[in-house]
Amino acid sequence: MIKNFQIKTVQSKTFKIALSATIAITLSNYIGLEFGVTSGIIAILSIQDTKKEALLVAGKRIISSTVAILLSFTLYTLLGNNPMIFGLFLLIFIPLTNISKTAEGMVIGAVLSTHLLTSTNINILWIINEAKLTIIGIGVAMIFNLYTASLEEDFEKNKAKIEEQYRLILSDMAASLVTQAVPIYEQNVLLTVEKLIVNTKLMAQRINNNNLFKSKDYYGSYIDMRILQLDAIKRMKRHFSRVYMTYEQTTILAEFTNDVAVNIHEDNDCIDLINKLELLRKNYGTMELPKDRNEFEARALLFQFLNDLGDFLIIKKEFKELFSNEELTTS
Repeated sequence: MIKNFQIKTVQSKTFKIALSATIAITLSNYIGLEFGVTSGIIAILSIQDTKKEALLVAGKRIISSTVAILLSFTLYTLLGNNPMIFGLFLLIFIPLTNISKTAEGMVIGAVLSTHLLTSTNINILWIINEAKLTIIGIGVAMIFNLYTASLEEDFEKNKAKIEEQYRLILSDMAASLVTQAVPIYEQNVLLTVEKLIVNTKLMAQRINNNNLFKSKDYYGSYIDMRILQLDAIKRMKRHFSRVYMTYEQTTILAEFTNDVAVNIHEDNDCIDLINKLELLRKNYGTMELPKDRNEFEARALLFQFLNDLGDFLIIKKEFKELFSNEELTTS
């Protein structure tokens, strides 16, 4: 899945770069602009992975290009167009792009400046020419930036895999509480789900940066929720791994853990499970006191395991509440 995600991204960007550069150069040459190939270079540099990145970079490059054209025109008109003045231009222009946080347009600005540098007759027509090159290059790139490969389907597949892995982990925990035996594939499952979450988080960031008008980042929040749940799972594993004997509380907790595992699904808000957990806490309080130190320590660990399981459920409940009014819902 990670490899497919990377291939899809590269293929999409390669297609956009090739086509946008070709169209920009062709259009510039068609309307008779000088240095028409520059619009193709601007288009190549303006292709981005997401719509938000594209808008941000386009704005910065328009600002820096405008500054570069006007500054070049002023310096070359007053002081002459020679390499020394070009060096002076760079000494002024580069700090300006850093101060204004438009460094993404520094290279394009410098290239546009060289057009005026090599001109034998600097006039207002050059400003118009450079402005048109910039507008065509960025404009064509922006049109292609509006097309981005959809990752929502891949995200949903990864989401289903994460949920399946969580069900497996919790059901194995439930069995291990009783049998005191840990599956040999336990560590591999954790590593698999961690890698899956990292990859899906990248997808979530891409999807969010392509949604220009959504106020809530559902996809990023979903992954953040699963990361917090994974932290809770790791704490639970540390606690139950230190319990070496089976007690009445162990069996009850194993049954509840398995109940949680079975109910990891899309529409579960975990409220019923949280209510069951609270009843379980109360029942623990009414049980017979530990008979020895070993049982006392074991029951303390089991109670902490129960608290961590409660955190696991509350994390999901809070996420569900956050997006209760959204069209998208999750587990």
